[in-house]
Order: sequence, then C-alpha cells, then structure tokens
Amino acid sequence: MKIWNYCNNIEHKTNNASESLNNYLNNLFPTKPSFYELIDKLNELEHLSYYDYQRKIRGIWKIIKRAINKANEISVLIERFKSIEAKLIDAKCDRNNIINL
Repeated sequence: MKIWNYCNNIEHKTNNASESLNNYLNNLFPTKPSFYELIDKLNELEHLSYYDYQRKIRGIWKIIKRAINKANEISVLIERFKSIEAKLIDAKCDRNNIINL
C-alpha cells in the first residue's frame, strides 16, 4: 500500500501544470465541444507547435501572425501579376504598355 499511494509521499504537491492546461483548454472551448471539434483543434495546435519549432530552428524566433498573413497576401499578388505579365509578353504586348496597366 505504501508504494502504490505515492501521492502521500510527496511533500509539496501542486497541480499548477494541470490548472494551466485546463485554463488553456477552457479558453479554446468556452462550451463543451463535440469529440470531432476537440480532435480537430488539438491536431491544429499540434501542427502549430511543429511550425513554431521549425521557425526557431531557422532562426526566426518571433513572427506576428498578422505579418505572416500580410506576407502571404503580398506573395499571392506578386504571383498573380507575374502570371498576367507573362501572358501579355507571350501575346507580344509592348513592355511599356504592360507597366502602364
């Protein structure tokens, strides 16, 4: 019985880690989620930690989410204008006319 009941052997037992995880999950799910919502959100969080780890390996410590979204929007616009420019060049349009567009 002494070995099995190890909790009584710990002098300063705290549950701060459990409370912080519980608080974090309560903030994620203000109401009781369905099983699928819970699994989906936990999978998303798992991937976020992996991407954070990859950014830290590359030396990118802090990137604001909004800045990442803006950078992605700019990348999409650049690719869109590159494809438009390529189509106009293939159609033998004058480059000066392309710039004025």
